[in-house]
Amino acid sequence: MLRSRGHIGSSIAVRGSSHPATQEKKLFSLSMFRSRVKIDDISVFSRGFATMVGAGVPLAQCLDILIEQTENPTLSKATAEIKAEVEGGGSLSEALGKYPKIFDNLYINMIRAGEASGQLEPIFNQLADLLERQRDLRNKVKSALFLPMMVLGFCILITIGLIVFVVPRFASIFEMMNASLPGPTQMLIDLSQDIRGPKGLVAAVAIGFFAFVIKKFTKTERGGHIWDQMKLKLPLFGSLIMKKIIANFARTYGLLDHSGVPILESLDIVAQTAGNRIVSSSIKEARDGVQEGEDLSKRLAKSRIFPPMVTQMIVVGEKTGTVETMLFKIADLYEADVERTVEGLTKLIEPMMMILVGVLVGSILICMYLPIFNMAGIVSGGM
Repeated sequence: MLRSRGHIGSSIAVRGSSHPATQEKKLFSLSMFRSRVKIDDISVFSRGFATMVGAGVPLAQCLDILIEQTENPTLSKATAEIKAEVEGGGSLSEALGKYPKIFDNLYINMIRAGEASGQLEPIFNQLADLLERQRDLRNKVKSALFLPMMVLGFCILITIGLIVFVVPRFASIFEMMNASLPGPTQMLIDLSQDIRGPKGLVAAVAIGFFAFVIKKFTKTERGGHIWDQMKLKLPLFGSLIMKKIIANFARTYGLLDHSGVPILESLDIVAQTAGNRIVSSSIKEARDGVQEGEDLSKRLAKSRIFPPMVTQMIVVGEKTGTVETMLFKIADLYEADVERTVEGLTKLIEPMMMILVGVLVGSILICMYLPIFNMAGIVSGGM
């Protein structure tokens, strides 16, 4: 815009930029609360970088502006150190590679490909698009999983609250009336007494310990494989998780192929970013097959993890030389399928959860009112 008006800038400064001491304060303020770099932070960073590179701003100056504009203190501090590396003669990809917890292998390899081809602007834009798509897809899956988990937690809290606080009041009333209690009512009162007594404390500790052991076990290699396999076999949600994984696989692999990253290196990166150990193992096996001269589609088909439609589309791409195009089509199809599945699950789960709440609360209340109904029947029969 400035060039079109005949203006030539001699320098660029961020409005409101302050003294280095203030900048340091910005980097570390609230660091304990905002230390984690989120996918949104990297997306905004990439989009801003692409805009400035496209406008012809020098690399070091781009980083300098991003230091000021980045709100996340961890990313801002890392950007300042990356700028120092670049000014010292290092490449941008090498500088980014020193921060693997912020920039993964996919990001670094695509930047390296952009540097080699001199096309950093489109690479940064593609990365921003990919990150935004991954974020949207992840949020959709989370929204489908969040509702049932929230309602289930709500049901558990209500049930515990009724058993711990409401049932004992009824029990004291029945005890004063010396009433004969039906079996379900007596079982509920006994359960309430157990939960409120030493048995309840022992059960709570046992559940907590069991949850801790399970969490530790899933962190191990074998436990992680078992856990990831269980997630793929979950009723209703297993297929949704798999569709999300396939969409991410196709989009990421297609983008790497488009950027000119070698196929073996691309498959290594895709395996690392799969998000599921079972799928990751299948991709690694396919990578080994490709290294031995076998077609990718054949090895993916042998794994029986990827649906036939996916492998058939890759076969068509291999035969026609349009693998990249087919991968993007697969990603579009499965992203749209995830949206439809989430909408369908939401419509299905909402009434099911309401019925579950009604059954739990209703069963407890009926058990508590059974003795009253029995007494009323006896009184009316005597009259």
